[in-house]
Amino acid sequence: MVSASIIGLLSAIISIFAILIASLIFRKVYQEDYKKPWLYIGISVIFIGLSQLIRFLSGFYGLSIVNSSVSEAIAFILEFIAITIMAYGLILEYFILEYFKGKFVKMKLIPVQEGSLGGEIDLNVSNGNSYLALKKERDFIFNQFSDATRKGFEGFLISEDSPKFIRNKYNLEKTPLVWLSQIQAETNSSYLKESLDERSEMADPLQLNNLISYVDSFLEQSQNPFIVIELNLILKINNPAIVFEFLKYVCAKVKKFNGILICMLNVDVLSRDNLNEIRDFLIDLE
Repeated sequence: MVSASIIGLLSAIISIFAILIASLIFRKVYQEDYKKPWLYIGISVIFIGLSQLIRFLSGFYGLSIVNSSVSEAIAFILEFIAITIMAYGLILEYFILEYFKGKFVKMKLIPVQEGSLGGEIDLNVSNGNSYLALKKERDFIFNQFSDATRKGFEGFLISEDSPKFIRNKYNLEKTPLVWLSQIQAETNSSYLKESLDERSEMADPLQLNNLISYVDSFLEQSQNPFIVIELNLILKINNPAIVFEFLKYVCAKVKKFNGILICMLNVDVLSRDNLNEIRDFLIDLE
């Protein structure tokens, strides 16, 4: 039938397109964390596409090198393998969302823009670089950060001030915030309830692994990331060497995702030697 021929031809064209897209996606996905589910799903698409091509070549043009019954058996086996791989990938993705990404970061600290005005910001920064702000006023950096979230950037702020204070003072209504504080969650509950919201988290500055998780998950979801981190409290209560390793990791991730990182620091927090060391991987913001 003509209709069956048309459907078969469309199925073959779509299969070729799907195989090409899956191959291209592999180049991107293979560099990311949590990559296995998408690799399994991509592989299943390739198997399904191959099965449809075999059916098309055998059923409509007789180009198969084997008879139709063998071609159908091969196609059936390919589809069975594809469905099995896809089911496993979906189960794996479900557990990642349920027990890792969904619980801790992904559903809460979502990258957003405060607006879409466009234009330039009054900071000499470029994508893919990390900076150290020693000479700039704190309010200036925060205001420029707020301005950037209205000009195409997705901001993420790790601050020593409460989210309520930051949102009110710098007009950051939707931007994800992390509050560096050693206040225990079970104490001052009314104060915490007023200060935190659905787009913010509290983090103990001693728990740098938690900060890494927040930064990782934000970057994985963002398109044009702009991150600002206040380092004073972190450096005061952590060994500088540990903080430097934390910063090196974050700098590498920001570069990988073509983002911008500004680390704010009071010059008297570090010794001269430590300050020179931190300048090895953070550019002085002019």
